[in-house]
Amino acid sequence: MRRREAFFQALLVALLGGLGLLVLYPFLWMVFTGFKPPAEAYAWPPKILPERWTLEHYRALWEALPVGRALWNSLWTSAFLATSNLVLASLAAYAFTRLRFPGREALFGLHILSMLLPWQITLIPTFLLVRSLGLVDTFLGLLLPSLTSGYAVYVLGQYLKSFPKSLEESVLVDGGTPLTVLLRVVLPLSRGALAVLWVLLFLGYWQSFIWPSVVLSSPDKMVLPVALLAIQNYHAVNIPLLMAGTTLMAVPPVLVYLFFQRALRNPELFSGFKG
Repeated sequence: MRRREAFFQALLVALLGGLGLLVLYPFLWMVFTGFKPPAEAYAWPPKILPERWTLEHYRALWEALPVGRALWNSLWTSAFLATSNLVLASLAAYAFTRLRFPGREALFGLHILSMLLPWQITLIPTFLLVRSLGLVDTFLGLLLPSLTSGYAVYVLGQYLKSFPKSLEESVLVDGGTPLTVLLRVVLPLSRGALAVLWVLLFLGYWQSFIWPSVVLSSPDKMVLPVALLAIQNYHAVNIPLLMAGTTLMAVPPVLVYLFFQRALRNPELFSGFKG
């Protein structure tokens, strides 16, 4: 019986390992193609490892456009927007789930409605508003429409609905305010959920392309996805160059995942409670 269980367990591990390699293969091909000479990148059948390693495509990235500046622009804008969404959504979600005030349900319904509207509907009105404020081709014009989102408010609101009210009531009985409860009880015990939401928001803004390409035009204000498109237009179709740029774009999300992996994988941190 034990041998049979061990056999099936080994078979399952082998199957999952094979599927993992199958999923990982395109990512490895992308990474290694960035180090291949053009002749090897277009060779058939394709080889995953380059025979001759080269950094010429990464040098071309920095020579064609300020890719380093674009990388930094993507990093700080994505982190700023993820953080601002988290802060404002925490305040709004706590108000919607714990406080009683006129129009609460209507305001929450508007947040839900903002999730249902396709972004194409709001793109032109948002641009016209930003242009009327004189914020075109500025970072403020890029950031202002995305400081908060109905998605973040809804996710945190659903999480806080299951949060035990007894923990909050003890603080309120001792003379605390709702803001004190939020800052000293709710948020510290929700750090796992907040970490997960921050990662999701960061990844969403990191790969944002349409709005930055509409509102920004200066090369020194480009974010990385827009810069990669400009490089493609400049060099026509250059697969190794694009793979080098895509690899550069994939590194920060991987680092963010590694930094937050304890919160993403630990159910106790996600729930905020033990036992």
